[in-house]
Amino acid sequence: MRNKSERKCGSAAVDLRALRSSGKTIGEVRAASVPPFRDRFSVMARGHQKAQSQAKNLAKQAAIKSKQGHNANAQKKAAAKALTYQCPVCRSMMPDPKTFKQHFENKHPGAPMPEELKDI
Repeated sequence: MRNKSERKCGSAAVDLRALRSSGKTIGEVRAASVPPFRDRFSVMARGHQKAQSQAKNLAKQAAIKSKQGHNANAQKKAAAKALTYQCPVCRSMMPDPKTFKQHFENKHPGAPMPEELKDI
């Protein structure tokens, strides 16, 4: 356990009293405690294997999520397929001609009825 006069610096705890008496800055101490670039990363043996594993796990998680059926994008696509009728006045979409006719009678009473709605 560190006491109040110690400070975590890089990978080593630094005694602040000793630091003040030595005249070094915390940055100089940190630079001295960190190994050179080549030494730090030469021990990573799983670099490519780790990337492959992460990509495989990402694909697996996406497959699980799509099987759950809560994919918002898929729901939007299905809803867009169901909305087939478009109001010529306000451009809103309706799923069936009965709803389309009700919409047109209520929202646009002064506009002429479209040809496709007259026989319904």
